[in-house]
Amino acid sequence: MRRALAINGRWLATAIVPFALAACSAQEADEATPTAAGEASSSATPMPSEEPAPEALAATAWRAMSEDGARYTTYLDPDGSYRDLRNGDPWQIGSWRYIDGEEGKRLCFEPDDENGLERCWEPGRMSGDTMRAKGDSGVTIELERVDYQPPAEADDDAA
Repeated sequence: MRRALAINGRWLATAIVPFALAACSAQEADEATPTAAGEASSSATPMPSEEPAPEALAATAWRAMSEDGARYTTYLDPDGSYRDLRNGDPWQIGSWRYIDGEEGKRLCFEPDDENGLERCWEPGRMSGDTMRAKGDSGVTIELERVDYQPPAEADDDAA
């Protein structure tokens, strides 16, 4: 299964989004330019009225748009798993972690795919519901925060 992120492929194309936020295979993600915990554009223009990136990313969702028009959404579940959707359909799943280390804050995604490689993104500042993130490969994506939806299993348990 491929992932969109956010925040490992396309963000979060590889989960942020995903971040992800979110997005496709790691190789495609490095080549893609997403928009919103999904995919974003690679413009380096500063965004107005910027605020720090969120301190907590659990139970958030991020969307990005790929250059081919596909929309990727990455859901960051509180249990450390992520779910990526491509155009609303399941795309990739895996685990995520938000670390604050010597290199700064980084959002890392590891797809469940047997060949899945961990990909990390450095969240940038927020402008409204939009956040930029820079990948290990130097690709910058723009993610849009969207409404978080818990996994279907969580909905079934609550009923």
